[in-house]
Amino acid sequence: PYNDTKYSLISETNDNNTDVFITEKLWKAIIAQHIFVVHGNHLYLQKLRELGFRTFGDYFDESYDLETDRDKKIDAIVSLCKDRKYRDWKDLYNQTIALRQHNYNTFFNKEKLSEEINKTVNLFLEFADSGQVSS
Repeated sequence: PYNDTKYSLISETNDNNTDVFITEKLWKAIIAQHIFVVHGNHLYLQKLRELGFRTFGDYFDESYDLETDRDKKIDAIVSLCKDRKYRDWKDLYNQTIALRQHNYNTFFNKEKLSEEINKTVNLFLEFADSGQVSS
């Protein structure tokens, strides 16, 4: 599917304004070196950049990531998708080769990956210890 589409429109499990949780939905696009637009938690793309990944803000409007109102965020993403529909996707792919390769390399950086896995496991354990998990 990555070879037959212009970009990945990823809808994450959560779209709240609290903790950002990045799932396999994004990682698959990064491994495939695919351009992505993400409907997820507030500041999702910012979190991704903090992890050392790059996003496509130099190539299209990613201000939807700053939006706290869910409906406005969705409207901004729909507007972006409509705009991208009429753009030359081959040109965008050529312009973003280095960015997409950087994300691929960052994902497969064993030291960084191990650090993030440990953080995720620790967050889950903290959540479990808080008594919020039902048995």
